[in-house]
Order: sequence, then C-alpha cells, then structure tokens
Amino acid sequence: MDRSSELKPGLDARFLGTWSLVGVEREDAATGDKLDVGVRNTGYISYQPDGRMSVVISRVEPGAPEPVITCYAAKWSLDGDKVYHDIDIAARHQWNGTRQIRHFTFEADTLTLRPPVSADFLHGKVTRRALKWRKVA
Repeated sequence: MDRSSELKPGLDARFLGTWSLVGVEREDAATGDKLDVGVRNTGYISYQPDGRMSVVISRVEPGAPEPVITCYAAKWSLDGDKVYHDIDIAARHQWNGTRQIRHFTFEADTLTLRPPVSADFLHGKVTRRALKWRKVA
C-alpha cells in the first residue's frame, strides 16, 4: 500500500501543497520603519503529507547584480499557532540543524508565516517580518 499521500499524525492538511510567495513585509522592530522598499521577492514553499517541506526565495534589491537566495529542506511539525521547520540542509550553512519557528495564520487561500522578532541576517537590525504565500497546487 502506498502511504506517501497519507497525512502524518499531528499535521494540518491546510498546509499541504505548493505555495507561491506573494508578499514580504519587513520593518525595523524598534522604529516601525518599513524596510526593503523596491525589493522584489519571489519564491515557493511546499509542505508534504509525510512531514517534509522545502522552500526557495529569491530576493532582488534595486541595482543589485545578483539575487540573495534563501533555501532549505526540513521536517515540519506544528504546535498551536506555530509551525516548526527542523532544517536538514540549507544554503545558509549556519541554519543546518536548527529549528526555524514561524507563527502562522490562514486567510482564504493565503498562508502568512511570521518568524519571531529577531536579528535579521539581511539588515543586522532586529526586525518584524511577515511572508505571505498563495496556494498554487
């Protein structure tokens, strides 16, 4: 019997499938100033019923010669309004073996993931972030 499509216990079927990045909000936590004006973010995140996930995000700043790429593969699990990504492999090697925590909300066909307020590797500032994803498959 093929069990690859059966949902692992404790997971939420609303996550399953592939989502396209439709927006990123990033602000300085101390001042509320909006960061990343003019930055173009694209990406996909996929959640599988076996408890595996992967994500790739391309961030292009105005005038930058190359995008900044964030990508990783992980196991995912849930606890209340938090989804955990226990990273196996990441382009940012310092993330390997770490747990990335995201608070989540669903609204219609949009999934919003919010990392904890923390130091942002892109800016070196403490930031508040929200990534909005729309279901594509």
